Amino acid sequence: MKLPNGYGTVYKLPGNRRKPWIARKTVGWTEDGKQLYYTIGYFRTRAEALDALAEYNKNPIGEDRDKTFGEIYKKWSESKYPKISKSTADGYRAGWLRLKVLENEPIRYIKKSHLQEIVDAMAAEGLSRSLLEKTKTLAVILFNWAKGDEIVSVNHGSAIELPSVVKAEKPTFSDVEIKKMDKHAEAGDVWAGTVLILIYTGMRISEMLKLTKFSINRDDWTITGGIKTDAGRDRTIPIHHKIKPLIQYWLTQPGDRLITRDGQAMSADYYRKYLYYPTLKRLEIRRLTPHSTRHTFLTLLDKAKVTTKVQQDLAGHRSYKTTADYTHPDIEVLREGINAIP
Repeated sequence: MKLPNGYGTVYKLPGNRRKPWIARKTVGWTEDGKQLYYTIGYFRTRAEALDALAEYNKNPIGEDRDKTFGEIYKKWSESKYPKISKSTADGYRAGWLRLKVLENEPIRYIKKSHLQEIVDAMAAEGLSRSLLEKTKTLAVILFNWAKGDEIVSVNHGSAIELPSVVKAEKPTFSDVEIKKMDKHAEAGDVWAGTVLILIYTGMRISEMLKLTKFSINRDDWTITGGIKTDAGRDRTIPIHHKIKPLIQYWLTQPGDRLITRDGQAMSADYYRKYLYYPTLKRLEIRRLTPHSTRHTFLTLLDKAKVTTKVQQDLAGHRSYKTTADYTHPDIEVLREGINAIP
């Protein structure tokens, strides 16, 4: 079907392309009579290209139409973050880390299904309801920003469906998976060893990566470390015999921190993205979140019939309501609890 004069053109580009169909429109002429084109975009099908051309003809707002999701976020965040609290800004930043997979996509091409896929994946990963809500809120804000500039006409962020709140069972690594990690660590896989350190100490990634060599007491082989709460901060954790060789290895490596990448300190995000998840994939172990190592630690203690008080002291949980319960834990009692894990 021939398009009307001045409407624009849609045609297929040669070669094997992921998006072979182009939609464009003449926006002017050079002094020597050559046409100047505005490329609306590239598409998988002719129908998608025709839809984009029709949308452009209804709302031809020029180059702003091509603003990407990332550009919208950058413009909004630079304006907004200085005016809000750090904790609120950090919540939006956490949401953006998930939405960022769409940062190079023009916002007008992003549909509800793209956003829903991200939120559904977050829910399947077991992330908190709070983070899911913050991610949706950020999507709504960014689409409203674009809508105000007439880049989009529909706020697809508001159509995101959050899953119903269901208290999911916290997944833990199985005995078989732990043995597989142990086997690889013994064979020299140092990053498999770090996952074991998380499992046998109950530490969070950020806690483990903040440890220095001075955090290790070599006289009684304990770790002093921990963050987040008064109960968790600078707690004492006896070193289980299975991870003692791993700790000894890291004590010989360069750098002030205990665990480093080539002597350099790492962020929790770097470790999670480039070491933790790739290690699980390499060992063909389920993709459980890093927090599952803490759940595994507490499950192992529970199976070994270690008392709740000792479990809470080792994990750094604050759950006692009376001052009498906040006694300094006896190191030998903690060691007995740790060593109860087979």
